[in-house]
Amino acid sequence: MDTIIQHIETYWTKKSRGNPRATVRNSVPEKYPLMGAPGTRGVFLYKVKYSEYSNFSDPVVSGFRCINDNQQRQLGFKLEVLNGELLVSKWEKRGRVKHFCALKPNTWIKIVTNERTPIEYTWAYYKHVYNIYFGNPLNAEKVLLSQKPSKVLIDEKNLW
Repeated sequence: MDTIIQHIETYWTKKSRGNPRATVRNSVPEKYPLMGAPGTRGVFLYKVKYSEYSNFSDPVVSGFRCINDNQQRQLGFKLEVLNGELLVSKWEKRGRVKHFCALKPNTWIKIVTNERTPIEYTWAYYKHVYNIYFGNPLNAEKVLLSQKPSKVLIDEKNLW
């Protein structure tokens, strides 16, 4: 069994906070087709980036990249296989780990977060959607695009 983390990142500034650009921004998909499957076993990151600079179309897609435990932690996750299931935990502040769920083979979950960071003379906003799939990588795209997630965590902060 492999784990695929599809990370869909949407970036914008104050220019896209109001309509009509906010409507376009909010239409960014939260799932994206996986181009191929990884050739080896492990935990893989598949990143898709949308930006206001391309009017939230034509995303930049990075292919599958194998990631280690440290890189998983940078994304905010701790992933462990136990008794044929994937235990998904989320790192919180102060180094605490909060268990989120156990994924059975050939299922997936969705976690949505956001952040605001200062950039020159304004703010940058990011929405992060993590679709985490566990199972046979050859089934990943079909499962991700045709089935509902086993569980959804919306962990967005109020960024006024």
